[in-house]
Amino acid sequence: MKLSQRKFEKQLIRFIDFRGIDISVQLEDGSIVNLNKNRKFEKGYIINITKTGEEKIPIKSIKKAEFYILE
Repeated sequence: MKLSQRKFEKQLIRFIDFRGIDISVQLEDGSIVNLNKNRKFEKGYIINITKTGEEKIPIKSIKKAEFYILE
């Protein structure tokens, strides 16, 4: 389902807070980032917190997102 950019961002931000969902995002440059369970949204960026530090991903640079629920 194709959403407008604004609706896409709103939907993605809503799912960021759900810890039981694995999220992979594809950026405009074609790279894929698997978000950790320890993530948050802050001022236009998704903050992906890793063992080595924080990775800031601008929400405007995300082209596509995939959501997974694993048992």
